[in-house]
Amino acid sequence: MTEYRMVFDCGSKIVKCAIADEMGTIIAIDSWTPEVIESPDGFQREWNYNTYWDDLLKLTKKTIDSAKINPKDIKYITSSSIRPSCVFADDESNAIYIGASFELRGIDYADELEDLCSDWMGKSMYQSCGHFPSLLLPPARYKYFQEETDVDDRISQITQYLPQDSWILVKFGGETHASIVSAAESGFLDLETKLWHPAWKNILDLPDYFFPWPVLPGEIIGTVSEKYQQQLGLSSETNLVAGIPDTQAALLGCNSITEGSIGAVLGTTTPVQMVTQDLHISSEESTWSGLMTIKNLSDNYYIEANTGLTGQLLIWAAKLFFSDQLGSLKERFEALDLAYKRFDEFERGASSEEIRMKSVFSFLGPSPLASTQMGITPGIFHFNSPGGVEELTMNKDCFIASVFDNIQFAISGNIDYLLERIKMEKYTLSIMGGITRNPILLQRFADLYSMPIRTSTSFETTIQGMLVLCDIAAEKIQSIADLKEKNQQTNTIKEIYPRSEMNQKLSVRYSEWQRLFKKYKE
Repeated sequence: MTEYRMVFDCGSKIVKCAIADEMGTIIAIDSWTPEVIESPDGFQREWNYNTYWDDLLKLTKKTIDSAKINPKDIKYITSSSIRPSCVFADDESNAIYIGASFELRGIDYADELEDLCSDWMGKSMYQSCGHFPSLLLPPARYKYFQEETDVDDRISQITQYLPQDSWILVKFGGETHASIVSAAESGFLDLETKLWHPAWKNILDLPDYFFPWPVLPGEIIGTVSEKYQQQLGLSSETNLVAGIPDTQAALLGCNSITEGSIGAVLGTTTPVQMVTQDLHISSEESTWSGLMTIKNLSDNYYIEANTGLTGQLLIWAAKLFFSDQLGSLKERFEALDLAYKRFDEFERGASSEEIRMKSVFSFLGPSPLASTQMGITPGIFHFNSPGGVEELTMNKDCFIASVFDNIQFAISGNIDYLLERIKMEKYTLSIMGGITRNPILLQRFADLYSMPIRTSTSFETTIQGMLVLCDIAAEKIQSIADLKEKNQQTNTIKEIYPRSEMNQKLSVRYSEWQRLFKKYKE
């Protein structure tokens, strides 16, 4: 009998539910877009906590029906969520608040919390949790509920904090817990001790038992309750497996969790994480730090530089360059990819002078260390003036290629920053995420760094990482060697090798982009 796994990927915009067999083959996947409740000024963004769980159950049932399997054969369930995820719940684990992406309701209380942290902890909030700015993090959101009782009285119902991935498993019947990796994204957990910082009890006057017990991703934390056995047809032996944040899940899915692994996850935003054995907290508050701790496999940290919004840029470009000719967004993306491929083919066979005559550089949002940059800068296309004495030969393909270059070079700037900061004799480079559907982008990363680039054979790398957690729970993966063997058996990972003739060309292009970036930034 096949033992199936069911996983939930709670992203910044949509929630996916997938069912896979023991070999990691996805047999059904469905999604749903949760309702966002947003304040008029856009600072407050939360998922509709009144309907979220019922809608998630509908998605679950739909996915099980699509899989056409006996739900009692689903042996393991786990989940992932965005960073930082936040559910404030009552004493029965009913959600009172579920934070959506880009939630800023704590903006008016962040400075006060920073001062209180210094007084009670003897160090800054960033030095404790490795994340900034504090206005993004759950402590500031809790402070909002404490202070704004005249407009929102939910604080009286809130008794506990849960990461969203953990909350889903608790609702299904699991023990109250927090994946320690997700907890480390919250602002509440101290990275040095790997414990909830005790000062928060005094700083926020928290209820008793506000923080759940931290557990390792891959640990079994219970079985499905009788209620959901009956409602969904699941077995009493369906195990619930502690989950992990979506970025770390993607790195796990690409086996990029050991020291020296560098992974860029190209999605709505593009975080670039380097896995380290020791904790590194930036003195300049330029990077994030957190845990890469997984049962049987890893007891490491990461240091991260963020590239900012990337996925939205390609949607914008597809609509800008092909709004008239094509109807669907899918057709526009295909046209965008084809134009990028044509430019790559041109550049591969062109001389340096021919490339210079067609050079366009863009600065449209993605940038190195994007998290440290406040405000929105104007979008810029930089190219030689057509009013000069030279006849320029640039075309639409050149402008489209510059958009992809903006993404690649901003990510490369973050990779280089991490390599300068943390000296690694050996490192591996993995690129994953939805944008990697474009093979040219992956190829050009390999060309620029003159090294193989690791990527997943599936574009659902986060889901693949959660399936690894299920294998850990099933005791099929008990070491890194086991993980490598499983990846070879299932052909989960592939490598893209560099084209020797492209390194110099791309290095020159990258250097010029960096020069112009510094110029415009000043």
